[in-house]
Amino acid sequence: MKRGILDTLRRGLDNALVNWGLIIVRLVEVVVLVAITIAAVLAMVVPILLSIGLRMADITTPDQIESTMLTLLERWSLLVFIFLGLLLLTIVLVALHSVVDAGCARVQVDADRMAGPAVDGPRSRYHAFSMARWWAGARDGWRTVFWIYNFAWGLAGLILLLPLLPTLALTIVLRENEPMAIGIGCLGLAVSLLLLIVVGVVTNIWTNRAIADWAVARKGAAAALSGAWAAIKADLGRHVVIAVAMVVLAIAGSTFFSSFSYFAAFGEMMHQTSVINFFTIPLRLLGTLANWGFSSFVASWILGAYAALAVENVGRASARPEAG
Repeated sequence: MKRGILDTLRRGLDNALVNWGLIIVRLVEVVVLVAITIAAVLAMVVPILLSIGLRMADITTPDQIESTMLTLLERWSLLVFIFLGLLLLTIVLVALHSVVDAGCARVQVDADRMAGPAVDGPRSRYHAFSMARWWAGARDGWRTVFWIYNFAWGLAGLILLLPLLPTLALTIVLRENEPMAIGIGCLGLAVSLLLLIVVGVVTNIWTNRAIADWAVARKGAAAALSGAWAAIKADLGRHVVIAVAMVVLAIAGSTFFSSFSYFAAFGEMMHQTSVINFFTIPLRLLGTLANWGFSSFVASWILGAYAALAVENVGRASARPEAG
């Protein structure tokens, strides 16, 4: 039986809340990824800037940023080093995220199966989390999830280049006509931004459903992506509404928790910036952690909802009578 959108969202919510350990796992992941990113950027950028006689404190105005970029362009080997470093960093971050997502998908699919097809029932029937179960899924599926992300977001990146490349070419050709070049550049960026939002939402739906399909049937990356795309086209309404609801919820939560940092603005109004900033550090840290925790909860909820769709789809297929 095909469930309604609210029932699907409810199953995802119950799954996420009962298996709250997955939210903690995701929160730890965010902290680790942020720490790795900061450490890697400092390890790459600071030595390079020092080698050309610059300090981070010296780069504060647009003119200083432009001067720094021109200096780096004159030393193309440094740009190659930065590009390779960022590429390696991206691969590491995606691999670590794939480990976490594979483990979470395994637990949430198992939880939805354990809960059964009934709409009503105690929330405790979704309990499936254990570190052993999570690690089993992470170990078995992280490579597949890694390639799901690479294939899907690689294709998304190519689509995003469609308006950017003509915009860049026209801006260069019309560089002598400054008003025209600026107008085309602004129009191209606006189109690219709108396309980024649409492509980002679609790709997020696609990858989440593909990861859920992998956890249900243990497919390879190509088969999971192909099956997920077919499922999305066949049931577009529920997939899109779930994604839009989660995006709205994530934006609302992020706005609320980010407001904690606004207390630092009182320092500027009172001309005591350093004093106020010092005393609001704990509040801002709390707001940041709460924001990360809420984002982890939303990620767990949306994967739980897509897990419900994937398990339901398998149930309908197995219940379908054979032809002939």
